Amino acid sequence: MSETTRRAVQAAWEQIGKGQQYQTPHALTEAIEAEAERLDELIGDETQRLRDQGIAQYRADNQGHHPPVLESVQIGNRARFQAEELILHQELGEQVETAVMEEDEEETFADQSWRDSPDRWRHSLHLMDDPTPEIDALTEEVWPEQTIRFRVTAAYLMQARYEDSQPIPETPDDPLKAEFTALVAEAIAERERDLYGTNG
Repeated sequence: MSETTRRAVQAAWEQIGKGQQYQTPHALTEAIEAEAERLDELIGDETQRLRDQGIAQYRADNQGHHPPVLESVQIGNRARFQAEELILHQELGEQVETAVMEEDEEETFADQSWRDSPDRWRHSLHLMDDPTPEIDALTEEVWPEQTIRFRVTAAYLMQARYEDSQPIPETPDDPLKAEFTALVAEAIAERERDLYGTNG
């Protein structure tokens, strides 16, 4: 069972007072874990669907060739990242993302103004195209020590800056790495507060 999923369920249930339905802490814990396991199964299924979709898209864009190992890994990482957020949004609803945020996202998609925003990697990530294989590879090279979640987010930041003709870090020792690391860490912390109700 994913700790991230368990925390999301626990936070959502705390917000709506669902824990009061259970007479003992043990019963509540068991119910949370059962729900988290159910969501993990959905996330796994969605991850596979998105991964298959990503590989099919790569082959369509590359004359039927299968993606190389690194690109396959990146496609899988992005699929897991996107499936996790999608399922938690769908299943836990307003407890992990407010209706206002959802409405804002719909409006953003409609007017397309997000495309010109330098912060689109942060607030409109699901609307962006996936980072290129070159950006994925560069992100792996600059942040080999970081988690998958970090590198996925960093790749979207790198892609956005590259598209805007802004400088990006190119080596693990690049002076820009510290700035980018701080931006990505802040974005992940913000997303976790929005999704899981955590305070850091």
